[in-house]
Amino acid sequence: MVTFLIGIIILVGGGYLYGSYCEKVFGPDDRETPAITKADGVDFVVMKKWKNSLI
Repeated sequence: MVTFLIGIIILVGGGYLYGSYCEKVFGPDDRETPAITKADGVDFVVMKKWKNSLI
């Protein structure tokens, strides 16, 4: 059981460190998405926020 808990702690800690590393390298950007800039109602359509989590 101790080994399992240590493994979970390492997994969560590694995920946190890797996530912060990826955020530094790739970083969020403030540009508008093509769904907003090229909106045509067919190919480029803004998705509702609640549907975004289903992808």
